[in-house]
Amino acid sequence: MKKAIIVMLLGTLLICTFFAGCGKAEDGMVSDTNTSTTRNTSTTNNTTDNMMTDASEGISSVISEVSSDISDAVSDVTSNVTDTTKR
Repeated sequence: MKKAIIVMLLGTLLICTFFAGCGKAEDGMVSDTNTSTTRNTSTTNNTTDNMMTDASEGISSVISEVSSDISDAVSDVTSNVTDTTKR
């Protein structure tokens, strides 16, 4: 029973962590006021987009692994509970 409660708490924690990133937009924008430095804005935006894509793919991979681990744990707990009740 303790394992089932722990698995449920971990699942809830995972879901809460996932939805914590879904918040309101940040107030205000940061701007570069230094006009003596010239940067290629499109290159900076492309680099930022690539970084965000890589980060989101990494997070998706980790979430998938954790979900699989939780699913396996739930299956183990379910089979243990079923085995215990059959005795």
